[in-house]
Amino acid sequence: MKHSLAIFWLRLCLATTLIQAPLVYGQVYNSLVVSEILSDPTPVRNLPNAEYIELYNRTTRAISLKNWTIQVGERRSLLPEVSISAGAYLLLCAPADTSIFQTFGPTAGVSRFLLPNSGATLSLFNEKNTLVFSLTYAEQWWPAAMRGGYALEMVDSENPCGQLSNWKVSTHPDGGTPGRPNAVAATNADRSPPVAERVEVLSARNFAVTFNERLDSLQLGDFAFEGREISHILLESPSFSTIFLEIVSPLNPGQAYQLTLQNAADCAGNYARETTLTVGLPQLADSGDVVLNEILFDPRPGGVDFVEIYNQTSKFINLKNWSIGNLNQGIPSSFRVITTRNVLLLPYQFLALTIDPEKVAAEYPTEHSRNFLKLASMPAFPDKSGGVVLRDSQETIFDHFAYEASFHSPFLRDAEGVSLERLFPEKPASERSNWQSAASVVGYATPGYGNSQRISDQPVEDFFVEPEAFTPNGDGNDDIAIIRYSLPVSGQIGSIRIYDVQGRLIRYLINNQWIGSEGNVQWDGSDDQGRPVRTGYYLILIETFDAQGNQRQFKKRVAVVHP
Repeated sequence: MKHSLAIFWLRLCLATTLIQAPLVYGQVYNSLVVSEILSDPTPVRNLPNAEYIELYNRTTRAISLKNWTIQVGERRSLLPEVSISAGAYLLLCAPADTSIFQTFGPTAGVSRFLLPNSGATLSLFNEKNTLVFSLTYAEQWWPAAMRGGYALEMVDSENPCGQLSNWKVSTHPDGGTPGRPNAVAATNADRSPPVAERVEVLSARNFAVTFNERLDSLQLGDFAFEGREISHILLESPSFSTIFLEIVSPLNPGQAYQLTLQNAADCAGNYARETTLTVGLPQLADSGDVVLNEILFDPRPGGVDFVEIYNQTSKFINLKNWSIGNLNQGIPSSFRVITTRNVLLLPYQFLALTIDPEKVAAEYPTEHSRNFLKLASMPAFPDKSGGVVLRDSQETIFDHFAYEASFHSPFLRDAEGVSLERLFPEKPASERSNWQSAASVVGYATPGYGNSQRISDQPVEDFFVEPEAFTPNGDGNDDIAIIRYSLPVSGQIGSIRIYDVQGRLIRYLINNQWIGSEGNVQWDGSDDQGRPVRTGYYLILIETFDAQGNQRQFKKRVAVVHP
């Protein structure tokens, strides 16, 4: 065991930067950057039918490329012995294409030059084999309609560590601006702190913490592992977004630990806030431990599908090589791997799987904390009818759900953008009655957190107002009244009206909306015209009904106080 761990850390050190050692590249990193990429020139617009990379010298001095190399994926090539003037560009292409690019500016041919359309990591190394710049692009960086004939351009050269957030498809009519300032050039400073997205358990003593952006190798911050001493810290290269940790004593099976980190800095000098991540040794999942919990198969225009899974046990479950698929004439097919990394599904955790977490999060905002995992691709989920299948790394099917658009509530005028939520994770997914449309009061979907239509173990049918008296004066203290509810059944329509003491209707908070089994509605102390109401008591009248014609009415009181 000791021998295998020694080999693990030796291999890791060869591929990473040991932070205790001084970093030579700190003086040259990002001095020369890739500022434009055309990996798929067809269909041709007004640029040559050939691939190219544009280099940009960000410094105030000329840079010689003698003995420099460029690596695309696993393939490394020697750069020609040319120099790039301060603030100037150099185009790299295949040797046979140099003549057609020379009209755009200085050009150099590179042997074995090939840019994958699907994406790759591009890295520049100087004559001392020190990393100077690295970028990982992906096919998804281009909109589907612009994945041929358009170049990717860096937005702000003063933010060279920015990944997707600092790259856009060229807006120039030619499809790109080789050898010239980028068409999308703009100020795009990074002011957001780095965020630790996940921690992977590689062994009982080895862990990998992945951030959402590149880190400053000299400012990795402070780490504390509950009940354990950290013996090594390594920064992965060339991504600079993953930190490897080794602890002295191994973790105990079946026990949860807290890993706390703070003050890690990104390339722009933003410092991470204190974050605590839960860690535990993964256990083998049994049938029924992980279930399908929610699916959006008919997103709004411009949106994307998502599938949510739920760990209904106290186990830490490794999702490496798990996959999701669809149903083709009732047969599981079209499986896509969820992740090839050691991603933990924590006890009782909800996890939304999608190709674009940022888009889903923006489409369904919430104050709840939630969990997403970005997938390289997903199977197709038809809008009218289809199915989703979940299986583990051994290709054992854990759960499957055949859906129909008719499963949505009959009260919905349009189910576009509305997810189906599971009511009881312990009941079979095959039961039609175990699925319900997500509530309108949460935006019609709850990706990455508890379902709006979930049923409490001890349901109590009632509505509560907090606080019973509020002061809507904008001072940040009791500015709104929150009407919370907990219902014993799902799939209800609700209306909430507010009356003054004379019985006059002053506010229609919600009118026949699809509400969940749990949730809340807020009142800011204004009437239907947006005017502040007077100090005094107000009646909140709540009415609910379902498809079976069951009706209920609740009356609550709240006081508005203007100091």
